[in-house]
Amino acid sequence: MKNQTVAAIDVGSNSIKLSIVQAAASDSFTVILQERERVRLGETLLERMITSDAMQRAVETIARFKSIAENRSSDKILAVATASVREAENSAEFIAEVEKKTGVKVEIISAVEEARLIGIAATNYFHKRKGSLLNIDIGGGSTELSLMKDSMPELLLSMKIGSLSLRKKYLASDPPKKKELKQLCDEIKFALIRPVREISGKTWEMVSGTSGTILNLAHLIDPSRKQLTLKKLINLNAKLVKMTDEQRATLPSISLSRAETIVSGGQILEHIMRELKIQTLYPCGYALREGVIIDYLRRVEAEGLPPVPDVEDPRLKGIFAIGRRYGYEEKHALQVATIAEKIFDQLTSLHKLSRHERTMLSAAALLHNIGYYVSHEAHHKHSLYLIKHSEIIGFSEREKLIIANVARYHRGKLPNDKHPDFMALDEQSREIVWKLGAILRLANALDRSYESKIKDVRIYHEKRRVTMELITTEENPLEIQAVNQRKDMFEKAFNCELVISTTLLQTATSK
Repeated sequence: MKNQTVAAIDVGSNSIKLSIVQAAASDSFTVILQERERVRLGETLLERMITSDAMQRAVETIARFKSIAENRSSDKILAVATASVREAENSAEFIAEVEKKTGVKVEIISAVEEARLIGIAATNYFHKRKGSLLNIDIGGGSTELSLMKDSMPELLLSMKIGSLSLRKKYLASDPPKKKELKQLCDEIKFALIRPVREISGKTWEMVSGTSGTILNLAHLIDPSRKQLTLKKLINLNAKLVKMTDEQRATLPSISLSRAETIVSGGQILEHIMRELKIQTLYPCGYALREGVIIDYLRRVEAEGLPPVPDVEDPRLKGIFAIGRRYGYEEKHALQVATIAEKIFDQLTSLHKLSRHERTMLSAAALLHNIGYYVSHEAHHKHSLYLIKHSEIIGFSEREKLIIANVARYHRGKLPNDKHPDFMALDEQSREIVWKLGAILRLANALDRSYESKIKDVRIYHEKRRVTMELITTEENPLEIQAVNQRKDMFEKAFNCELVISTTLLQTATSK
């Protein structure tokens, strides 16, 4: 990848921020400029509308940031919007107005995507390629928790509590009254119930914190911003709640706008650290903007990889490109696709599907694990989401939804009427999903170790019994147990008994 200057604009609930970096690679760049402008799009977050005044302030700020980026010879200007725009009923109007007046196309990102990008930024900042890291980000309209393992998301959580939204909702007095503070803390506790339950049992090696709120709190506790402890945060918060906005604004590094929200932000952080039993947090110099830049640079790097494998069906070239965009394990994807195709080809009399459905099976097999790009947790559901929202050339919308559903059922629960994406399909398409999903489920199990131990599959079909002979490189590979655990969908889809047998490669060769 050639050196690039990349700019990222974060349209947040409290401020709009700009970062410009000089990059040699996705993990090697220098931040050359950072700007921040208080716009407060989230002032009317509770009403779920962006006012015309706030919209005008945002347009002027984005136009100014675009000019700065262009003056710095930026090769690419990226822009994302979070909670305030995501929750607004007139978000489409806002996006259109910004693009019309500035030429900047702002992408509204989901709460989970926001958490993923912030997690990427934190792991990069702390060079945490291996091991686990939990990051906390407190924004104006939402708070995100990103649990990263070996640089990949393991769990991404978002809560609709932010420093600005809670301040607007509860802290009418200056300084806040005890009753107001109790109501604010009660909402924080309620919002934390689900995340604490979901993260229960997970472990991490270090905890980091992004966002201006956390950096300011850390600076007040320790001007070097090296670390923030729960004990010192509790003491600091006890002092902050007794001060007026004007008094807080006299503290080091605290602007008037931050003085108005740091009480609510401090309470959010304190409650998270208490609930998750976090004693020490390390402030992070990167945040969403840097995550957006790293993610973009990784896509640029992926485009420079060797050409995708030569495939007979040209539509699958686009599928390979999507897989690479989302950082899939190409060797595993190819192995699963190869096994799935072999099973399909030997069962034509049973499934009675055409070559066209075979191509859809291949596509689903190649993309079945791209959900890891979002999170390890429920990654099969994320695969469905990413495929649904990708532009897949050569397939109709109906076919794309079939591919997405087939990929989704490579693991987890079987299709049922409680799954909206499955029920959105017509009856014929649902039957195809059952059959192709059953085959993919087996194929995925047959590369459970990611080591391509299954070299061939031979299938014998007689009445209601299907025997699958696996040609393998070792006597009792992990794949045997995996396929026996995952054969339920196959037996139900084809109304048959599936029997698994194995033959060692050298024995099979001598036959």
